[in-house]
Amino acid sequence: MFRIGTGLALIGFLVLPVSAQAPTPAAKYRIQEGFPPDEISRLQHRTSNLRKGFQAFDSESVQSVILKSRVWNPQEQPLTVAFLGGSVDLREKIVSTVGAWSSAANIKFDFGTPGAFREWATTDRAYKADIRIAFDEKGYWSFVGSDSIDPSVTGPGQASMNFQDFTQSLPDDWEGVVLHEFGHAIGFEHEHQSPGGNCDAEFRYQDDAGYVATKDMYGSFVQDSQGRRPGIYTVLGGPPNNWSSQQVDFNLRQLSNTTDLRFSAFDVKSIMMYSFQSWMFVNGDQSSCYTPENQNLSQQDQRAALETYPRDVNAAISTAIRNFSALQTLATQSRLSQDIKAQAQSRIQKMQ
Repeated sequence: MFRIGTGLALIGFLVLPVSAQAPTPAAKYRIQEGFPPDEISRLQHRTSNLRKGFQAFDSESVQSVILKSRVWNPQEQPLTVAFLGGSVDLREKIVSTVGAWSSAANIKFDFGTPGAFREWATTDRAYKADIRIAFDEKGYWSFVGSDSIDPSVTGPGQASMNFQDFTQSLPDDWEGVVLHEFGHAIGFEHEHQSPGGNCDAEFRYQDDAGYVATKDMYGSFVQDSQGRRPGIYTVLGGPPNNWSSQQVDFNLRQLSNTTDLRFSAFDVKSIMMYSFQSWMFVNGDQSSCYTPENQNLSQQDQRAALETYPRDVNAAISTAIRNFSALQTLATQSRLSQDIKAQAQSRIQKMQ
């Protein structure tokens, strides 16, 4: 399982048509989970500012602080969750599904009370919750760990997690989508981006040679009349996702391997994997990164969650001390922006 910082190894799944060879014109692509452009820009801008703001720190040390500071600490739990929209029934479904993470590790969520769930609004001037769910933005996505309350990334009147059109109808894989997004919310990155998976070499990013752009009735790119197939950049660049190459890279490409980027043996069954049909891989269904839809937490997901959020008191204290040190570093760097330092100081106060 791919973990960040002192714990976890970043958004639903793109389930392509049933054929293992090529997309079928009669089938419609589903929404692919992943950060939209504006969120990517904010995250990259924040990271750039952090790197510029540290004095006497090398790049790897800066990355270490960023990773550790994302992990939630015991004193910050239960993590509060609020909704913007959605029926009571839909909210209850989400609450019930998320319980799988709490069963696996010492991570607790507070949604308010049944029938009177906590809510947030776009007019909020203070964070109503650590995790703020919306249903009206584009795509499925979530901030990773404490990025959801980082004012340099997102404001109190902005969503930290989104499930596009869940209020209209639930996709077939909705439970897997919910578990995946809450995996991000507690600190998990995408498993297929793990340096231990080498999925960059397995994904078929480019079109087949000579491919002629061909669309189906939904406007999605499919194989042409000669059986040549579009690549991932082309497929995700068309409806319903309309991703730029930057979005594809941000959500699929392997992350840099640094000292604090901890990852165990690659877990193809992880809930944090993207699920593509076999024709989207260079080696088809023989690819080490090929997996059918994952709808449940894998055993390795559960172990990684427990390592990051241990039930053992001594282990939890040890983790909190490491994270506390990272937050202190953020709070005391004179060249960092005031909002970053203030957020770090606020979290430190909760831990004391």
